Amino acid sequence: MKIDRKNTNILVGKRLREERINKKISIAEIAGVLGITEEHYRKLEAGSTGISTDKLLILYDTYGTDPTYLITGVNSNRMEFNLDYFVANSSKEQRDQFFDRVLAYISELIKNG
Repeated sequence: MKIDRKNTNILVGKRLREERINKKISIAEIAGVLGITEEHYRKLEAGSTGISTDKLLILYDTYGTDPTYLITGVNSNRMEFNLDYFVANSSKEQRDQFFDRVLAYISELIKNG
């Protein structure tokens, strides 16, 4: 699989900008945290330069920014559950326990409104 570095940098930059805006972080603040100039940070968001792994780790440690999301666009923090797969591949006892827990959870939601 050939990776188009320029396109990857652009996509990472867009996600980086999106994360910064969603977390209400100024360019000055994030550049300071990363130890780079504001101009260099703007280049990261524009995708004209790539972000290094040490900078990804700083973003994760400081802001909880998911490096997997920045690189791939897939949020690794989001739990996904495939109910069809679970039902098809679990024992009757496991399914019964699961559905009992789901019903108890729904009952709590209704009760606490």
